[in-house]
Amino acid sequence: MYKFIITIDCRPGTRDTILSRAPAVQAATRAEPGCIAYDFYTCTDNPERLVFVESWTDRAAHDFHMQQDYTKGFIAFHEQFHESLTFETVNVAD
Repeated sequence: MYKFIITIDCRPGTRDTILSRAPAVQAATRAEPGCIAYDFYTCTDNPERLVFVESWTDRAAHDFHMQQDYTKGFIAFHEQFHESLTFETVNVAD
């Protein structure tokens, strides 16, 4: 499994702008082969922070996702509203 967490600290007041486009991308992504989970969360401690949690069967499934036009478009759209972005690959603890 290929799983990761993306944390985005948004510029003040832009979180809802990003989230307005999220449902369409989420629906399309969840229909992709190899997608196990694709979820968006808001941080209760920081209202300007979004957390995306993605799980894929393997890296190839995620690579396919990254080539989709809706994925590229959503990334290009929300990048303008970032103060920072952290990408963390995670694994199940043994």
